[in-house]
Amino acid sequence: MVKIKKDVAILCQYFYPEHVSSATLPTELALGLKEKGLDVSVICGYPQEYIDGKEPNLSIKEDLKGVTINRVKYTTFNSKSKFGRIFNFFSLFMSMTTKFFYLKNFKEIIVYSNPPILPLIPYALKKIFGTNFIFVAFDVYPDNALKMDGIKENGFIHRLMNFINKRVYSNASEVVLLGNEMKDYVIENKIAVKESNLKVIPNWFSNEHALENKEVTNRQFKEIKSKYQFIVLYSGNMGSFQDIETILKGILRFKNHKNICFIFSGHGNKAEYVKEFFQSNEVLNSEVFGFLKGQDYVDILSIADLCLVSLESGIEGLGVPSKTYGYLAAAKPVLAIMSSQTDISRDLIEFECGVNIQQDDIEGFELSINNYYENSSLKLKHSMNARKLYKSKYTKEINIEKYYELIKI
Repeated sequence: MVKIKKDVAILCQYFYPEHVSSATLPTELALGLKEKGLDVSVICGYPQEYIDGKEPNLSIKEDLKGVTINRVKYTTFNSKSKFGRIFNFFSLFMSMTTKFFYLKNFKEIIVYSNPPILPLIPYALKKIFGTNFIFVAFDVYPDNALKMDGIKENGFIHRLMNFINKRVYSNASEVVLLGNEMKDYVIENKIAVKESNLKVIPNWFSNEHALENKEVTNRQFKEIKSKYQFIVLYSGNMGSFQDIETILKGILRFKNHKNICFIFSGHGNKAEYVKEFFQSNEVLNSEVFGFLKGQDYVDILSIADLCLVSLESGIEGLGVPSKTYGYLAAAKPVLAIMSSQTDISRDLIEFECGVNIQQDDIEGFELSINNYYENSSLKLKHSMNARKLYKSKYTKEINIEKYYELIKI
C-alpha cells in the first residue's frame, strides 16, 4: 500500500508564540497556506528567546488552527556571543535531524535561511527521496558575516557555507529572495548556479488589522505626541547592517528644535550606542525605547509623522529591511538611507511616498526632514501614497499567494 504524502512542511528556528518577524512571518505563511486548503506541518525550535515570560506549559507538539507544530529543543547559550550562537545553530540542526524520516512524508518542504546550515536537511531529502524544497533566504550568508568581519575569509565557517550554498541554491525547486537587489547580488556573485529558480517575494507587515484602531493607548506616547508637533521614528534592529551614524549626525542639526522629536525603538548591538550618543550630546528632544510589540508598536507608529530606514554602504543585496512594510502599512512617509538601486528606494520615488538619500548625506537628511515638517500637504500626500504602495505590493495576502503558486503538489 502506497502511503499518501502530506502537502507541506515548514522548517524554521522561530515560530509561534515567539514575536519577532522571523517567527511571525513563517507562522502567518503556515496559517495562510492552511487556509488555502493545504495540509501544513511545522518543525521549529522550542520557544525560548522571544516570548512573554516563561511558557511552562508549552507543548512539544501543538495544533494551531489546523497547522501541526512539532518543536525541538536545543541549547540556549548566549546568542550575543559568537561561539554561543554557532553552538546553538549546530544544536538546533542536530535536533532537527531527528525529524528526517518524518519529513520524507511531505511533498514539499519550505526551509528558511536561519540558521544557515538548516537547509542541508531538505537538500539531503531531495537527494535521497526526491523531495522538493523551497529555500527562503532572509539574508545572504556567509557574505553578510564577511562584510561585518563576523567570520574569517576562507575560514572553516566560510568554506562550510560556500559548500552548503552551492548545493542548496542549485537543488531547491525555488529560491525565494526578499528583493530584486538580493537577486542581482546572488547572480553577480555566482552564489546561484542557475537563475531560473530565483523568485522575489518580499516580506509583509504582520499586524495590519491592529492599525485600524487609531486611538493611542500608551500614556507615555500620548504625552510625547502632545509635546511635539513632528515626530521622526526609527524602529527595529539597530545592528551592524544599519547606518545609524548618518541618522545621529543628522539629528544633531535638530538638537535644539523644540517642535521635533526623534524616537528610536528596537534592539541590536548599536542600541546602547544610540542612548549614549543622545546623553553625551545632550539631545533632549529624543527618546529611546526597547523592542516594542503589539499595541505599543502600533501606538508608536500612530504618533510618528516620518519614519526612517537605513543600510550601511555595501550591504544592499545582502538583505532587505522589512521594517519598511510596517511604516507603509501605517501610511507613513519614509526617509531611506541606502543605495538608490534597492526596491525600497525605487518604490519610494515611483509612488511618491518618501525620499532616498545616500549614506553620510547629512545635508540631505536635514533638508528632507525640514521639507516634511514645513509642508503639511506634502506629508499628507506622501502618507496616502505610502498606504497605496503597501496595498499594491506588500500585503500578507498578496505575498502568501505568491508562495502558494510556487508549491508543487
